[in-house]
Amino acid sequence: MGRIIALANQKGGVGKTTSCANVGGALAERGYDVLLMDMDARGDLTSYFGINTETLEATVYEGLFGESGGLSDVVIAVEQTNRRRKKGRLELAPADIDLAGAALLLANMEFGERQEIVKEALEEVGESYDFVLLDLPPGLEMLSVAVLGAVDEIIVPQQCSFLALHGLRQITDNIERVQEINAGLQICGILLTMHDRRTVHHREVIRMVRQAFGQLVFETVVPQTIRFQDAAIAHQTIMEYDPNSEAAKAYGAVAQEVVERG
Repeated sequence: MGRIIALANQKGGVGKTTSCANVGGALAERGYDVLLMDMDARGDLTSYFGINTETLEATVYEGLFGESGGLSDVVIAVEQTNRRRKKGRLELAPADIDLAGAALLLANMEFGERQEIVKEALEEVGESYDFVLLDLPPGLEMLSVAVLGAVDEIIVPQQCSFLALHGLRQITDNIERVQEINAGLQICGILLTMHDRRTVHHREVIRMVRQAFGQLVFETVVPQTIRFQDAAIAHQTIMEYDPNSEAAKAYGAVAQEVVERG
């Protein structure tokens, strides 16, 4: 079975969706089969790839909680036009506002049942991929706890900002709590994002995070650049949109670290 990795942070705006899309794209560039799962009712990852959920018969909500079928029935392919070499599959399980109903559904379940439903669904779909990457919403709502109780690993994107450090401490504390119900949950790495190398502020944040968390922090730091917004507008990964950019090279290096940390 493939590695199942959630991308999560208590704080929004730290690069979770961008990192999920582009780590996934970089892994596919390396020949791995990758499934991206949008676990946010806002559907930001779905929108990133230009998917109109109104044209879909089912989304992640039905894949997880529907009476028939499973996650494999809601998966759609992400187009990869830049065919410089053979790539792995890059596919997406999209989400829409229906996923907001998961909280009500889970609230009526026993504590252990919540994790088990998600775990069974992920394990079934995980048989078909080398990596399954889940983009979780900010905060720690009920569905996010169920996901963290079911996955193998977590990547914590962390903006190079003092204001974002509080969210990092919160998520690492919460990971320790989740490990009480999912002893196998490991931190794959803390990923520093939105780095402006010109600022002392950002360099100091990087120093503080590395000092506090040591080898849990990825060696690669993702730069801040308008190219990420341009790629999202084009509904492409940065590897597709601008393969020779520093941004593409950064996520390529992150993907390699993810592979090695396995």
